[in-house]
Parts: sequence; structure tokens; C-alpha cells
Amino acid sequence: MTDRTRKRSPVEELLDDVESYVEELFQSKLPFAYHGRVRWTPPTDVYETEEEFHVVMAVPGSKKDELKVEFERDTLRVRGMRHEPAGEKRHYYKMEIPVGPFERRVRLGRGIRSDEIRVRYEEGLLRISLPKARPGSVEVPID
Repeated sequence: MTDRTRKRSPVEELLDDVESYVEELFQSKLPFAYHGRVRWTPPTDVYETEEEFHVVMAVPGSKKDELKVEFERDTLRVRGMRHEPAGEKRHYYKMEIPVGPFERRVRLGRGIRSDEIRVRYEEGLLRISLPKARPGSVEVPID
């Protein structure tokens, strides 16, 4: 197993401090900040059609049971883990495929039918479909 522990840089420590202050002020997290044990952020495509928002996230090598997808208020949050391949000890010459815990937040705004969100995981891609709320007004009866 390769030792991946490293000392955090002053910039990462500063980002943690700034994130804490901003979180207290706005009660939200900065999406680009280093989050404690999170080591990497998966590349993500976000697009919309007339009916839905779509999020496609590259998490190759992650196991389905180690992925967690949550939607709260206006933000999609995906967390998970990618383990280093098992086997004999390796000495990397170059390592570009990240391992370890990851997290990605995608702010989509209001108007998502959260009870109809669909998630598929295939060939290393997590595909999330978030149906938009139906436009228009609803007549509300008066008691």
C-alpha cells in the first residue's frame, strides 16, 4: 500500500479557516474549499433539458455501495470513496487517478421535485436526473 499522507499546505489551512468563517456567516459551505478529509472532487457535467437537470459525475473505480447521493433545499451532494487497487506494493512514476474520499456539491436552485430524483451508476459514471417542478399556478381551496 502506498503512503499518501501529506502535510496540509498553508493555503489549505487558510481555506479551512475562511470556510469556517463564511459558513458561520452564511450557514453554507464554499463548494471549492478543502473539506477536512475530502481528498478530491470528481469531474462533473451539469446540463438541463426542458424537463430536467442532469448531473453526470466521473467516479471510476468507486463501488456503488460506497456512494451517497443527497438533495437538500437547492443543493445536490455526492460523497463516496475510491480505493487504491489491491495487490502488491506499487511505486508510482505518475499517478493522476485520485483515490480516497471525495465530495461534490452542485447547487441547482429551487424547483426540483426531490421525490422523483433518479440515480444510475454504470461504467464509472454516476448519472443523476432531477425533474424540474411543473410551472404554473395551482388553485388552493379556501376552508
